[in-house]
Amino acid sequence: MKSILPQPGAAGLPLPPGGNASAAWAHDWAATPLGPPEDWPQSLKTAASIVLGSNVPMFLAWGPELSVLHNDSYGEVLGDRRPALGKPLPEIWSDIWDQLDPLRAKVLSGETVFVEAAPRPRRRGGVAETIWVTSCYTPVRGEGGGIEGIFGVVAGISDESGEQRIRESEERFRLIADSAPVPMWVTRLDRKRSFVNRAYVDFLAISYEEAVDYDWRHIIHPEDGPRILAESLAGEASLETFMLEGRFRRGDGEWRWLRSISQPRWGPGGEHIGFIGVAHDITEWKLAEEAMLGANRTLQRSVTERTADLGAALAQLRAEQTERERAEEALRQAQKMEAVGRLTGGIAHDFNNLLTPVIGGLEMIVGRLDDPRLKRIAEAALESGRRGAKLTTQLLAFSRIQRLSMAPVAVNQVIGNLRQILAHTIGPDIDVRTVLDRVAGHALCDENQLENAILNLAINARDAMPDGGVLTISTAAVDEPGDAELAAGTYVRVSVADTGHGMTAEVAARATEPFFSTKPFGKGTGLGLAQVHGIAHQSGGTLRIDSRETAGTTVQILLPRVEPEGVTATPPGPRETRSDDGPVADILVVDDDADVRAFIAAALGDLGHRGAVAPSGQAALAALDEAVPDLMLVDFAMPDMNGAELAMAVRARHPDLPILFITGYAESGQIEQALGRSVMVLRKPFGIDELAQIIRAALPARIRR
Repeated sequence: MKSILPQPGAAGLPLPPGGNASAAWAHDWAATPLGPPEDWPQSLKTAASIVLGSNVPMFLAWGPELSVLHNDSYGEVLGDRRPALGKPLPEIWSDIWDQLDPLRAKVLSGETVFVEAAPRPRRRGGVAETIWVTSCYTPVRGEGGGIEGIFGVVAGISDESGEQRIRESEERFRLIADSAPVPMWVTRLDRKRSFVNRAYVDFLAISYEEAVDYDWRHIIHPEDGPRILAESLAGEASLETFMLEGRFRRGDGEWRWLRSISQPRWGPGGEHIGFIGVAHDITEWKLAEEAMLGANRTLQRSVTERTADLGAALAQLRAEQTERERAEEALRQAQKMEAVGRLTGGIAHDFNNLLTPVIGGLEMIVGRLDDPRLKRIAEAALESGRRGAKLTTQLLAFSRIQRLSMAPVAVNQVIGNLRQILAHTIGPDIDVRTVLDRVAGHALCDENQLENAILNLAINARDAMPDGGVLTISTAAVDEPGDAELAAGTYVRVSVADTGHGMTAEVAARATEPFFSTKPFGKGTGLGLAQVHGIAHQSGGTLRIDSRETAGTTVQILLPRVEPEGVTATPPGPRETRSDDGPVADILVVDDDADVRAFIAAALGDLGHRGAVAPSGQAALAALDEAVPDLMLVDFAMPDMNGAELAMAVRARHPDLPILFITGYAESGQIEQALGRSVMVLRKPFGIDELAQIIRAALPARIRR
């Protein structure tokens, strides 16, 4: 392929002699590392033609030794360093090569480097001078694509007139800095200042020469000195802009707050050469801040004094807050119990109405059967009915509307009576032990509910020990200091402990929630512990659970301890039977359930009484207009007019007429509100014996037999 460059002349260069390449044309290149021009690679010839054909000062350093080829214009930059053609670049600039070598490394690594107004020493005709050269250096690639040389272009040269401009620039900077109202300074790396402005000098109130060399550490407030010195050293070491703030003594002796900002300075080669800084007087701002802090301190003192005056009130408020939180928790629990209680109470009411004629009728049948087989069947059915009645009692106790018979109960005796039942209920794989404190005494509670609570806990313990274990029931009299759950006083503690699998903390925390159960579906209702919890609280006590996984569970029932003064046990009387002397009393039965009415009427006849029935309150009032009975048996939950409303209407007409309530819902509060706490209540379901005994107690003395 034919070259597009001009044909070489006698010296073999890619340009004709003359022009800006006269020195290069006259040079003997064969004696240099580059060799004769006709042997140069095309990339070198191309770069050489650019350098030699330009009037702008240019040079080319080629090969491992960076042999130099330059045009005549660049020769003026070299001055007395000529002749330089063919010589290595480090040799030509040997006196400042330590400054140029980093530039060489960057270019040979592939960078283009631009240097602005860099000082370069030059001698011309033996006279030394400094020029400021602005240059651009570019890598040149060879035939194989690698970097073979450096291409240099001098874009500008400043001589002594450039120094004059620099001095003029510095003078303008000084004039501007001196007109600034804030202190300014320029420091070198040795922390000596090379310049300070007029405000700096005025602050110190000394001469400029003294200010330039002044040790500012002498005027720092003693309280701020160590901190400012440490922050200054750290800021300088970071080579980033940093701020200092402290008190400095002005030349007139007054302490002033200054906030200084220092920024690093960089030289032409990117080297760090010192800092430039400015300071602002913030004394007024600090005084205002101090005044505000003083006002805040005054306010704080006032608040503190006020707080001291209100200390007792605040303590009371904390106590009330604690009590409120306890009450809110109790309210949440009560709301849950109320919601479920409405459901369970309604179910219990319907079950009690169903069970009343079932149990009573079976009792009447059992008493009349002579066939042993039929009698066993009837007795089994009667026992099932009584278990159903016990379930409704549990539901009512859980819903907290069951009317409790609160009395001093001998706890140890109750547990002793339960041993046989516990043995049959728990099974042979579990060792049942009792540890009864002889001085445990009596607890104020409902005896039947206490039995239910212990049985519930024992069954839970049995289920927690499927592979067997030890069940321990113990009692003790304990003194409690009182807390949010329990008033201070003496309590009887009934503990039921097992060696079963235990509960996690999360499960134990929810154990008393209604319907919460970890048992498989169909194996538990989730009412057991909720019922026990309700029984304990209704009695004025509480329930505590201590359980850990794999370490067993202990449940404690705490009940108020009382002395059984004046309490005597009433032995059960003999079963009432039919009188041979005719009816004992005229009794009006009021109940909206036809089966219940039929059973009670039959039972009254069996007991020798004469019974009349009414299906509603209005019907009962109409019957009273015809004849006044000796006693009224009134159901509470009836449509249109409930039992309490009927009783109040009857009392308005016949104040002395005895009224006995029969209820499956145990609405004792509403009944007592209507007729007083002395009102007699027979809970459904009931047997004939219970009916006979309470009728006997309710009848006027003139009719009793």
